[in-house]
Amino acid sequence: MHLDRFAILISGVCLLHCLSIPLALLLGPTMGAWLLDTETDVHWILLAIAVPVSIWALSRGYRKSRNRLTLAMGYLGLTLMFAGAAHIAGARTEVLLTSIGVVLVMVAHIRNMVIHHQHLSSV
Repeated sequence: MHLDRFAILISGVCLLHCLSIPLALLLGPTMGAWLLDTETDVHWILLAIAVPVSIWALSRGYRKSRNRLTLAMGYLGLTLMFAGAAHIAGARTEVLLTSIGVVLVMVAHIRNMVIHHQHLSSV
C-alpha cells in the first residue's frame, strides 16, 4: 500500500513535469530552454524510480488479488512511459505517450490500493 502511494507520487511528479513544458514555453524563452534541456533526463530518472517501485507494488497486489486488469494497466502505462522517454515513436510524441502512461500507472496503483482495502475489509 505504501509502495502504491509512492508510485502515485512519482507518477504525479512526472505528469507535472510533462505538462509544465508547454506552459514554460509560453512563459518565457529562458524557462522553456532550461526545461527542454532537462526534459529527457528527468523522464529517464523518474522512469528509473517508477519502474521498480511499480513492478514491486503491482506484482504484490496481483499475488493477493489476481486482478489482471490492474496489472496489465500498470505494465502498459510503464511501457508507454518508456516509449515516450526513448522517443520510440519520435520526440514529438514523448509528452503524449508519457502522460498517458503516467495516468495509466496512477490508476493501476489506485485500483491496487482499493482492492487491497476491500480485501482487508472483507477479512
